[in-house]
Amino acid sequence: MRLPEMPEEIAPAPLAGDPPARAQVGARSLTPRSARAGARLADHDAASLAELLRRAGGTASAARAVAAKVVRHAFGADPGAPEPPWDAGALAALGVGAWAHEALLALDPAASLEVAERAPSADDTLRLVLRARDGALIESVLIPGPARTTLCVSSQVGCARACAFCETGRLGLARQLAAGEIVDQVRIARAIAAERGGAPLRNLVFMGMGEPFDNLGEVLKAIRLLTDPRAFRFAPSHVTVSTVGVADKIAPFFREARAELAVSLNAPDDARRQAIMPVNARFSMAALKEALARSLPSGRRVLFEYVLFDRYNDAPEDADLLAAYVAGLRCRVNVIPCNPGPDPALRPPSAERLDAFVARLSGHGVTTLVRRPRGRDVGGACGQLAGMARLRLPAPA
Repeated sequence: MRLPEMPEEIAPAPLAGDPPARAQVGARSLTPRSARAGARLADHDAASLAELLRRAGGTASAARAVAAKVVRHAFGADPGAPEPPWDAGALAALGVGAWAHEALLALDPAASLEVAERAPSADDTLRLVLRARDGALIESVLIPGPARTTLCVSSQVGCARACAFCETGRLGLARQLAAGEIVDQVRIARAIAAERGGAPLRNLVFMGMGEPFDNLGEVLKAIRLLTDPRAFRFAPSHVTVSTVGVADKIAPFFREARAELAVSLNAPDDARRQAIMPVNARFSMAALKEALARSLPSGRRVLFEYVLFDRYNDAPEDADLLAAYVAGLRCRVNVIPCNPGPDPALRPPSAERLDAFVARLSGHGVTTLVRRPRGRDVGGACGQLAGMARLRLPAPA
């Protein structure tokens, strides 16, 4: 059954260079209240759960203690273990007082997503299409590796940033994902990874559908739960959040998350970057670098993603410009041959041009890694999450 549409909140008018108006309905936010109401247990990290319990009548210390017990009980089991019971008896067995039962049992512990489609790739990558309770389709990608499996996580349904090489950007923004919907991608993928065998799921990259910094509050809440040692126990160093370069969110990100940061750069100068990434009209490359230099914590480094397009940004002189841009920042540059996307003029370079670019960049002393496509044949590679399943899968009755 399709859930009824919920009222929407008024959003402030966009500034120049913000996501385009096609991602909005009038001046209203596209985030339904149902995605923010907190009715799902996985929408809460320990801190927000403790605040809910404090409002239910507990002291601050009692609320924190109960929240710790609850996140361990609900989310601390190993992958593949049976779902823990969620009723008054289970709460009492945890030592949770009756004062907290009503508030906790009002939260739904079940996953808010279901698997609508699995698309396995020839290289063992698995693209997952997940359906939310309101019928929205979300894509994430499970990427096995020899030491650990990686999940590419989505943060929005669609994306408003409209990068020229990205299929998701062509969809526009439908709505934000709630923290629980982000967490549930991991819950589902972790169970599937355990079923498939091989290396366990230990690495999370927020490089799926959407711009994580446009939904930063929910992304941060999800990361806090996912990295909580009482819950999912992901190492913060194994969680990476990628942004197109929303520079004014970099400082809040580093203040509130211990996760790693990746910045999608993709051009060595403003003119070419703005032509393929509209965000550059709002945040120039100089502004982006200044924000990174000011906010990057001591001892940390930023990962730059540089998608390589044939005869657009792959000349030796472009490598020189890129090296000059990243100079002074603790960083690594991931060079990514582009995948088929919405603009047929943006093609992957030849192997010779790729090798020459990487050699020139490395010659400047820049730590450089080539990231080879995974899951390209099932639309699961970088820039390919297009939501094409929307054309095939029927809407819920």
